[in-house]
Amino acid sequence: MKTMLKIKCKFCGAWNRIEVEKVLFEPESHEPKVKVFVPMYLPYKVEICKKCKNVIAEPKELIRILKTPIKSSRL
Repeated sequence: MKTMLKIKCKFCGAWNRIEVEKVLFEPESHEPKVKVFVPMYLPYKVEICKKCKNVIAEPKELIRILKTPIKSSRL
């Protein structure tokens, strides 16, 4: 499935949009009855940051999106 993904550059922090294909990856499980699919993204071409010109994504590597906990500023 073709989709657009917003990725933050790890060098300068700028947000970039890249075109990727969504792939469902099935890791090996110890229990045969349980099936888990992990969504991963495969870029179509080499993507370069528009601000700092560094390489963000390459077609040979998969991208996995992880949710990070939001830090609370309450004391």
